[in-house]
Amino acid sequence: MGQYYLIVNLDKQQFLHPHKFGSGMKLTEFSGDYQSVMQGLAILLADGNNRGGGDLNSEDPIIGSWAGDRIVISGDYADVGKFVDDSWIVPMVSLDDLNVFTFADKSFEDLSDKIIQVIAEAEGSYNRMSKLDLSDPGFRRVEDG
Repeated sequence: MGQYYLIVNLDKQQFLHPHKFGSGMKLTEFSGDYQSVMQGLAILLADGNNRGGGDLNSEDPIIGSWAGDRIVISGDYADVGKFVDDSWIVPMVSLDDLNVFTFADKSFEDLSDKIIQVIAEAEGSYNRMSKLDLSDPGFRRVEDG
């Protein structure tokens, strides 16, 4: 099996799900994959986008919206309680039993679909994000040919 990961913004209570980008959920599956969830993370962390060549051609306010925030790439086997904030109140759930991965998956906003949409629209057909079926809520990848 192995450990699966989410990219979690602790401050905004949001996350990115690697599978939605067509990437695997294991750290080594998505960390070196060009045009993947790591591209989504880079765009969310970008400060000063659309001011020069090589930038994402978009003024969407989601770009750079995570700049300066506390970000954790959290595994489902991560330490219980580590990085978990007491202000994340969920009825009937003990924070002592949860790690960031589990809490984010259950309670935080998944930004994956929004950032994939921005990438696909801004970069056009040369990006593999344009090969995702954006009408499908799961954004399953459409195979070439």
